[in-house]
Amino acid sequence: MDLLLVTPEEKKKIHEYYNVDEKEIKEDVMMIKSWKEKQPHLPDTLTDDLIEKILLRNKFRVERTKHKLDNYYSLRGLYKDLIQNLEKVIPSQEATTYLPLPKLTPNLERLVIVKIMDADPDHYEVIDLVKFTIAVQEVRLLYDHDVGTRIIYDAKGVTLRHMMKWNPLILTRLSTLVEKAYSSRIVGLECLNLPSFANKMMAIFKLALRPKLYDRIMIHENLESLYKVVPKEYLTSEYGGTVGTIPDLLKKWDKAIESHKDYLEKSYESVSLEHLRPVDMTDEKYGAFGVDGTFKKLAID
Repeated sequence: MDLLLVTPEEKKKIHEYYNVDEKEIKEDVMMIKSWKEKQPHLPDTLTDDLIEKILLRNKFRVERTKHKLDNYYSLRGLYKDLIQNLEKVIPSQEATTYLPLPKLTPNLERLVIVKIMDADPDHYEVIDLVKFTIAVQEVRLLYDHDVGTRIIYDAKGVTLRHMMKWNPLILTRLSTLVEKAYSSRIVGLECLNLPSFANKMMAIFKLALRPKLYDRIMIHENLESLYKVVPKEYLTSEYGGTVGTIPDLLKKWDKAIESHKDYLEKSYESVSLEHLRPVDMTDEKYGAFGVDGTFKKLAID
């Protein structure tokens, strides 16, 4: 997918980064498929590709991946209102964008730009950004391969009228879905063009984000500061880069969402059936995985 480019060499480097090879990955996928057969509450839409993508996002740790796969189906069911009508998202017409950039950085990270495109507060609704974000997350699970996501939040054009529509509960639910259901590893949140009321903005972020993620926020006074973290050429032309313009990339994402319309429609029903969940899955962190799982190695972060 040219909107989420990953070269064979980059994929090889990612696997080397996690010290895994294709044979090990296939073995892990088979272990998880065997585990899934004992989980009647999970739907039959679990593919090898989805398993591999969740494995990647969880550093190829089998037990953690089982937990996150369970989260993927259960949390999307819990927040079903947020995953409804994803197929109706039209990226180029949204007031705020959630735009993955097409090239991985030298650190094998996927950059994502979040910014207001239509400054009229009357056209702005945070739920629209939530659905845009989730639709992109669904597509990324099909194609993307990276070691983490680095978000560039450009606050240019944000006013207090926009912020009055920021619902911390919805933002928290979005953060939970992104991290715990889609297993997206946010390696940094780079903030640009913060307004004079940035303290109010940060206060809402602190309510909505986990402390670990909040601590990864970096405020940049200018583009030169951003370039110290993100190589200039990997950005859009609006930020001095060479990967295209935001409007052109958004139009391409229009086509991507349209071409995945059926997939996104079906994803609404692809959630866990909680009444079929095995009764012994009670552990707070891993359900029954901590008891019945298959551990290959001990890894301590």
